[in-house]
Amino acid sequence: MNKTADDKKIPTVAIIGRPNVGKSTLFNRLTGKRDALVDKTPGLTRDRRHAIVELRDHPVEIIDTAGIESSSDTPDVLGLRAKEQTKLAIEQADCLCLLFDAKAGLQPGDLDIVELARKSFKPWIAVVNKVESGNIKAAALEFYETGIAEFTLISAKSGSGLEELKDRLLGLWRSYADKETKKGNGHEFSQGEAIRVCLVGRPNVGKSSIMNQLVGQDRMLVSNIPGTTRDSIDCLLQRQQGKDIIFVDTAGIRKRSKVKHRVEKFSVLKAIESMRTAHICICVFDASEGITEQDRRLAGYTREYAKGCITVFNKWDLVKEDGKLRKFLSDEAKIMKKMMPYAPHLNISAITGKNIKKLLSLIDQVYSDFSSKETTGRLNRILKQALLRRNPPVTKGHFLKLFYVTQTDTRPPVLTFFANYPHLFPEHYRRFLENFFRQELDIPYTPIKIILKER
Repeated sequence: MNKTADDKKIPTVAIIGRPNVGKSTLFNRLTGKRDALVDKTPGLTRDRRHAIVELRDHPVEIIDTAGIESSSDTPDVLGLRAKEQTKLAIEQADCLCLLFDAKAGLQPGDLDIVELARKSFKPWIAVVNKVESGNIKAAALEFYETGIAEFTLISAKSGSGLEELKDRLLGLWRSYADKETKKGNGHEFSQGEAIRVCLVGRPNVGKSSIMNQLVGQDRMLVSNIPGTTRDSIDCLLQRQQGKDIIFVDTAGIRKRSKVKHRVEKFSVLKAIESMRTAHICICVFDASEGITEQDRRLAGYTREYAKGCITVFNKWDLVKEDGKLRKFLSDEAKIMKKMMPYAPHLNISAITGKNIKKLLSLIDQVYSDFSSKETTGRLNRILKQALLRRNPPVTKGHFLKLFYVTQTDTRPPVLTFFANYPHLFPEHYRRFLENFFRQELDIPYTPIKIILKER
């Protein structure tokens, strides 16, 4: 069950089923996006993935879960952890959507899913997916052997049967809403009000462990096996004070030459897309290894996309006794600061919890600066001060002039300057304007986009 800061609630529906029955495809279809990775590889989804969707103008939280193997199988360690994550999703959900595969037919693992649903004592609906021809539709009849009286037949791939499914999900919503109304609770939430924070870094630097500390529960799969997180996973942290935060834990990004598996290539693309859509990126570096060339490349993406940024050395507990290494890391952090002067830095330990609360405070500060809006009058007064400090250089025989400035967007702040020869302004003068305005506006923790237009 999901709650906003005002203690309002919305119903949560978990999609559960065996691996590769189409849970992520259905999740994408319901959300209208391609957020979840979809591939023929069984077990691709290892963590829970959340999204708020509107069903006939009513908000419902949908959870995409990892596939549960049959109890007769012997899954690996990550498979067992994925099963634990799915069981936790079932515990936290208000309703369940059981998904079966018409092409594969009834499998022993399907019976395990039905048993889990029945033991949960929660309302649920049963859905047979991949119904794409008359013969398969007839084959779907074998699922009545489970003892379930009603199935909804769909094809998540083509979208057939989705309207009927939405009606049944809406029925679950109404029963939930009636129950909550009797308790005197509402059920509203808007993702647009939340801060979107993306954790990025190389594999095994501790991104998932940091997220677990931030949300206060073992939400993500954590392992010392590099590449445990394959997809970009959303996790909502709701707070009584301050804006809610949507954390996105991305797959670790390795050097392009080392990325060979198709699923890993998709994961890298999803991680980069998550950076593009975030408000703030937390660049996680491994303190025991220092800042690598790949780390600098990832940080460069946040600068390229003009995102708020926080750099952190994780695993600080491993180096706290080594004075020389700490001095070396401090020097590397200063070099990174020259690359992104607006990015605050923090040394943390996801294992011990060191400075995790400070990280939340920094997120609020960065978002405040990232969202700042200033009047045209004040901006032009600052422009006069900037011109007194440093006039635009003479370039290609032209005296460059800036006439006035206005803010045309926010998140990040976008300052549009009107000039006589905008295409001739050198990059170093743009950087001067950005740094000067950031200082005078007292918004030290945000990039500022500089646009030059001809008057």
